Amino acid sequence: MPPLYARVMGAAFDRLPPRVRGLHDVLRDDGASGRAFVTRGRHPLARLIAAVIGFPPEGEHPLHVAFAERDGVETWTREFSGRRFQSTLSQHGTRLVEQFGPLRFGFDLPGDTQGLSMQMRRWWLGPLRLPLAWAPRSVAREWDEDDRFHFDVPISLPLVGMVVHYRGWLQREVS
Repeated sequence: MPPLYARVMGAAFDRLPPRVRGLHDVLRDDGASGRAFVTRGRHPLARLIAAVIGFPPEGEHPLHVAFAERDGVETWTREFSGRRFQSTLSQHGTRLVEQFGPLRFGFDLPGDTQGLSMQMRRWWLGPLRLPLAWAPRSVAREWDEDDRFHFDVPISLPLVGMVVHYRGWLQREVS
């Protein structure tokens, strides 16, 4: 079975820059390390949500991401300066679905030779589909620069503003 991102993206996966494609070529347990820069929202509700999800504190952090794949579902464990948060990624039709606890988010994955973006199109609380008007706002980007995989993940909420914004780079670990 091809890797998850290749299944979701089809032929567009092959056009991604080498380091972006390589990071998503998860067919076994693997990992990547790098640095991340995190900004947190100031609104009290944003701080509460970030704490409940387990987003990292504000600042610069060493970052390790462990990838594990089982039966076509990937588990990503992100460790920012020793603090972990985890999500699972799976396929739902033509979308990538990322799950944090009972919340699931459905993304389109447009990509080309410049990189990849994750555009949220649906979200659910358990089995209940929620209105997009209430959804978190995020267009995550991934690209290849200076021989490294780079990422930029801003997350905000209507009426609340920024919850968290993390960006940085990763390099695959060689086994």
